[in-house]
Amino acid sequence: MPAGNSAPVTQNEIDVTVHAQQAFDEAVTALNQIVSGVFDSQQQLTTNAMVTTAGERFGMAVVQWTQDFEDLRSTLNWMSMQLGDTAAKLRASNQQSEEMAAALPTFTGP
Repeated sequence: MPAGNSAPVTQNEIDVTVHAQQAFDEAVTALNQIVSGVFDSQQQLTTNAMVTTAGERFGMAVVQWTQDFEDLRSTLNWMSMQLGDTAAKLRASNQQSEEMAAALPTFTGP
């Protein structure tokens, strides 16, 4: 919702925000599985198969790759957390608006 806009947030906006959060959560989970597999492979290759200079270089390349990969995973995780916080604030704002409206007196005609 843009700053200064006092219009109520629709349930659809909340649903879209939650759906986006879930997509980021799924991406983070998938990335966690990928990096785990890469670490396992790197460990096996550099200790059992590639025990030469090539193995050492490969191991260093994997370490650099995983650091870059972690930056991506961390950013996606941060986005997921931000979307979750946004959805919670939107819900709270709507709830407050409903409570304020319910507290208004009911006017009856003459």
